[in-house]
Amino acid sequence: MKKNLYASIFLAISIFLFSCEGNDVKETSSKIRFINASSVAGDINVFIDYKKVFATDIQYLNYSLFSKHIATTHVIQVKTAGGSTLLDTSMNFILGKTYTGILYDSMNTIKSMIYEEDFTTPKGSYCKLRFLHLSNNSPATDISVGADTSVLFRDYVNGQSSEYLIYGIDPVYFNANYAGTSIPYYSQFSNVNLKAGNFYTIFLKGNTGSVNIDSIGIAVIENNGNY
Repeated sequence: MKKNLYASIFLAISIFLFSCEGNDVKETSSKIRFINASSVAGDINVFIDYKKVFATDIQYLNYSLFSKHIATTHVIQVKTAGGSTLLDTSMNFILGKTYTGILYDSMNTIKSMIYEEDFTTPKGSYCKLRFLHLSNNSPATDISVGADTSVLFRDYVNGQSSEYLIYGIDPVYFNANYAGTSIPYYSQFSNVNLKAGNFYTIFLKGNTGSVNIDSIGIAVIENNGNY
């Protein structure tokens, strides 16, 4: 009798395990982060489906970690620290996709963009670079590296962003040049140590002519696709 009972239990477990084989738990979410490149907005926070996402506000020139959300249509709101709504939209989060949302200034008007990331890791001794022109009043811009006169990103104006490009790993500094020339109107003061397999979001920020926190500059966000 006991043998029959044990056999029945073993059979039931075997059927359960067999039915689960090949049906691993699948990712049911997508991710999004936010960059605050708007000096006009000041500190911001994000609300998805009317719920506050981050415990602390995102300050100017800072960015959030990625937050996970079920892959479906969500309402996205960005608000100032004082509660004023800067962005109110809906977006379909696609399964397994990763997004970046940005607030930036354009001639002192607050604007926003959301784009999809592609964290396909480069092989070998290479990283990936992406450029965004988020400066409030800077002219059309070419981005070059160090003393090299070749152009990495050509003729970008406010609100434009590039795809990722593959680049070698070296300590480098970036120049913002007047488009079509090798004349920089801004150069970084220190090197960025590019690391193999990492992704770098390079963005032009601030205002030409300012000497405050919103002065013209190039900010760099480094990540490995997992943070």
